[in-house]
Amino acid sequence: MILYFTGTGNSKFVSDYLAESLNDEIISLNDVIKNKKKLKFNSERPYVVVAPIYAWRFPLIIEKLIRKAEFIGNKSIYFVGTMESQTGNCAKYLQKLSEEKKMKFMGFSGVAMPNNYVIGGKLPDKKEAYAKIKSAIPQIRSISDKIALGEKLHKTDKTPFSAILSGMINSMFNKYMVSSKNFNVSDKCISCGKCVDFCPVNNVIIKDGKPLFGEKCLNCYSCINRCPEEAINIGTKTQKNGRYVCPEYNVWKESKNKGNDSN
Repeated sequence: MILYFTGTGNSKFVSDYLAESLNDEIISLNDVIKNKKKLKFNSERPYVVVAPIYAWRFPLIIEKLIRKAEFIGNKSIYFVGTMESQTGNCAKYLQKLSEEKKMKFMGFSGVAMPNNYVIGGKLPDKKEAYAKIKSAIPQIRSISDKIALGEKLHKTDKTPFSAILSGMINSMFNKYMVSSKNFNVSDKCISCGKCVDFCPVNNVIIKDGKPLFGEKCLNCYSCINRCPEEAINIGTKTQKNGRYVCPEYNVWKESKNKGNDSN
């Protein structure tokens, strides 16, 4: 069973690839969280959890979800992280979490996908994004092959000072940086409601024709990146950085088959 969480689609893309190649069931944790579904999963095949890396760890909400969830059937669990370049000590925390759940930790591997951290600088255009995805395919394929054979995954990226980054820095990130208090909405907003639909924690409502943000933000930046008018920003830091949404796996595959994967 493939369980994924995503903000702008990178982890969904990887999960769709794995689900197709492994002929396995796929479940959106966004849907589970948003609609407050039971944290009870049943699979005779190994569990595969795919999520983005936030400050060198899995998102805190996903770590908490795994800790609370009931996993019935197979007791092996794999983890895959999507990131721009580094995963820090993420594997160590996921191994400890697996042991707490009395599940067999089958390893962790990161997949470098297009950058979606809109506050960190200019995001890739379509050509750059497709090139990055193309370069990630061998790694995703290798992960799929190992899972199919029941082999363990291994971290391949290198992160200097990983213990500090995934420890103290991650804690500070979750305590001081994760917030929507500096989000603002310009007059370009058309009240389409996509920000509401895509927020995994129901942190956005439409009031007086514009989004209003609560206090449950994860900083997944789904609302910012998926806004068709680029009307949502963080202060003035993101206005010129562009936006990024990962293409759906089926759309990418069709484009690739037509020879347009870098267009």
